[in-house]
Amino acid sequence: SKCIAGKFKIRRRTLQQDDEEGNNGPTITNVLCKVKQVFQRVPCKSFAQQGHDRLQYFADTVLPQLMRLKKKHTLIYIPSYFDFVSLRNLLLKREANFVSVTEYARVSEVSRGRARFLQGKKQIMLYTGRAHFFQRHLIKGIRHIIFFGLPEHHEFYSGMLNTLNQGLEGGRIRSNDNDYDSNDIDMDLESPSS
Repeated sequence: SKCIAGKFKIRRRTLQQDDEEGNNGPTITNVLCKVKQVFQRVPCKSFAQQGHDRLQYFADTVLPQLMRLKKKHTLIYIPSYFDFVSLRNLLLKREANFVSVTEYARVSEVSRGRARFLQGKKQIMLYTGRAHFFQRHLIKGIRHIIFFGLPEHHEFYSGMLNTLNQGLEGGRIRSNDNDYDSNDIDMDLESPSS
């Protein structure tokens, strides 16, 4: 397409701009479906160790529950590709039934993975934050979401929750965070009155 009339500039709004205009930006109140949301604190020794501690917590606590209960249609949102590689290797080692959608996957791989996830042939889907940022895939069949870490863009939190199946009952959202995620949690849980 051609630009006929002139220029335009796209930039991300800041929280200060939202506050000046009376908008409080994306919040947890933007979630449209009623679903239980659990924020789980991950013990963390230091800032440098947070990725390892989060993976260890997932391997010791969350993954055994997933494997034991065999919950189908569980999406695991992973904000970092490095965390994705670690988590994928862990799931391969534990022989979990999963599929992954990343920013580097071919279109055919993504389509095949989404279909298998929707049909229940694969019970877990690993989904990276960059894949969501660049492609905004519509993932059907999600009943449970686990945030391995909170999204870098806080509007993705409510956006991901709003992709859950219509009329979902008994679904569950679990967010794993640590002491260093407090700013991200403030963005997601910001109340409309503050």
